[in-house]
Amino acid sequence: MKGIPLEKTNRLIAFLILWICTGALWAESADTSATKTEADDFQRFSALPILGYTEETGIEYGAMLLLFFKPEYTGGRTTTVDFAVIGTAKKQLEVLIVPRYYFYQDRIIGEAGFTYDNWVSHYYGIGNNPDLDDGRTFDRNTFKATNTTLTNLGLPKAWNNFSYGPSLHVEYTDIDFRKYDGTIAEPETDKKLRTGLGYRLAYDTRDNKNWARHGFYAHWNHLFFTDMMGDCEFTRQELDLRGYTFLFWKTSMAVAALWQRTDGNVPFDMLAGPDGKSRFRGVEDRYFRGNQALLLQTELRKVLFWRLAGTIFFEGGKAGDYFSDLRREKWHQSVGFGGELGLNMKESLYARGDISWVDYESIGLTIYIRQAF
Repeated sequence: MKGIPLEKTNRLIAFLILWICTGALWAESADTSATKTEADDFQRFSALPILGYTEETGIEYGAMLLLFFKPEYTGGRTTTVDFAVIGTAKKQLEVLIVPRYYFYQDRIIGEAGFTYDNWVSHYYGIGNNPDLDDGRTFDRNTFKATNTTLTNLGLPKAWNNFSYGPSLHVEYTDIDFRKYDGTIAEPETDKKLRTGLGYRLAYDTRDNKNWARHGFYAHWNHLFFTDMMGDCEFTRQELDLRGYTFLFWKTSMAVAALWQRTDGNVPFDMLAGPDGKSRFRGVEDRYFRGNQALLLQTELRKVLFWRLAGTIFFEGGKAGDYFSDLRREKWHQSVGFGGELGLNMKESLYARGDISWVDYESIGLTIYIRQAF
């Protein structure tokens, strides 16, 4: 689940192959048992083991469980709930619950997230030029709840692809920096409670939310964090643009551009930057960070056989304090490939394991549910 730079490619490839093979057997078992008990051949759940290795965590292990609920009507969207539990040999833990729900003839849709995270991370300072050999290590405990609900109620029928709705972010984070003898100053860690409320505007013409073969998606998200209900006051803005097209031989292409901006008394771990899981895979969360960040991605996705699919991708990103600063900064780059395992073929829902070559210097591994974007 965590994207952490690595050095030993052979271990990564071995663990990725093992994860695909064992996961394929488990997913097939879950699918078979579900369909045999359902007269209408509706898959109720899917399960997948997690097995990986990084230099920072040692062996990572855990499991994913996905629950599927029947649509309200024939051809409607399927409500899902994702569960994931990740542990490591160094006693780190991540627990994730993500419901994605559809109500009122799919005119009310939403995604929530509930996360507990006890992990080791690194702080390389603020800016676009991190030095992997000089970082401050910190332990982080986080309880986080998020929710975005969208609807097109009240809009003309010609505007059915548009939607709007509120966004909520509530988080309590406790950060403890370890002893360090370098030159990077320790950032503030007293901004523990972060409570934000805002809105999202979206436009969506994708043919499938899990694996789009054609269509376009865009959203504008704006969150206002207030010290009346937390320990800091700042804003977060995000413009997300994605395009999809079918090419040939069961191959599709996806491209994306993400611009982020933060203003105000922003905690260092919530500045703009890559998440390392979906946006600029294979690095630590906020590997480079600033008041603004720009992330570009392109990816080829191909269905192979049975439940297997593959992907190759190229990603770029950079961070800066202002528009002019962002423009001048150099691009970080990453190329990679991945294997995908179908968890629910009717929903085109896959789990993925990606290996990336970050800045042509370090190797990263990311295991996650659903496509990167």
